[in-house]
Amino acid sequence: MPYSYAMTAFHRLVSLGSALVDLQLFVPELPVSGGDVLAHDSLVAIGGSFNVESASARLGLKTVHTGSTGVGPNSDMLAVALAQEGIEFAGETVAEADLGVCVTMVEPNGERTFVTRNAAESIRTMAGLRSLKLGPTDAVYLAGYDLAYPQSREVFKQWLLADSLNGAALFFDPTPLVASVDPELLDLIRRTAFAVTANENEAEVMGVGENYPGWFIRRMGAAGAELYEQGVLKGRFAGEKVNVLDTTGAGDVHTGALIASLAEGFTLAGSIERANRAAAISITKPGGASGPGRTSLNESFF
Repeated sequence: MPYSYAMTAFHRLVSLGSALVDLQLFVPELPVSGGDVLAHDSLVAIGGSFNVESASARLGLKTVHTGSTGVGPNSDMLAVALAQEGIEFAGETVAEADLGVCVTMVEPNGERTFVTRNAAESIRTMAGLRSLKLGPTDAVYLAGYDLAYPQSREVFKQWLLADSLNGAALFFDPTPLVASVDPELLDLIRRTAFAVTANENEAEVMGVGENYPGWFIRRMGAAGAELYEQGVLKGRFAGEKVNVLDTTGAGDVHTGALIASLAEGFTLAGSIERANRAAAISITKPGGASGPGRTSLNESFF
């Protein structure tokens, strides 16, 4: 059953997304097939859904990570990162695997290109999802990655078909793998989501047609964002021009800040404006989990 759009008093963010280790390489250009380039900097950190979760938690919203973890150094890194941000862990542990890795190549204009090797984070069970106690005051985050991974897509499909949200508001980010998601599952998301938030490429795949009962937010980088309701443009919100260092996770930060702002009582329009600003701040810093805290967001000027 779709969420009641008149009420956005979220008390927490429950993230269904998967976190993994980001290995970022800052390169002068992408290598040609069979070639090589020398990176001038690198960064190793937890990424994936953690980018959304940390952005939300830094703005004061109680945040829960329900994605799977594993056993090994990558999983240990996730545990430390969650503890540092005050994010609760309520996921499953896969004993036979560690978390996967995403290699990210960042070009001088801040554009990022990914190669992902999924592992423990992509293994989900119906028992684990059914153990989640959701309700109308919860915001729930789901990413296209978890609908594309062979190990988790059918589990999420059956969970959604069972109306397991229990009145919670579903925020869906298609992610770059959206074209790999079963069209039937995407249609289910269109009918179910409180909001779909997508970049321009992902929006082309998802469409902004009238079969959305909820909101569709099209993120356009420095050009800002557009808000659609049932395929009708309802508003445009200006972006912020900044010196771009790294666009990795900018959409994730936007989503986390959007949800946290709604929870704080901002209107949908005000929340999108704050999310635009949070994303702009994030791309001036290296790494995907680069969302600002409340003080930094409120005091920032561009």
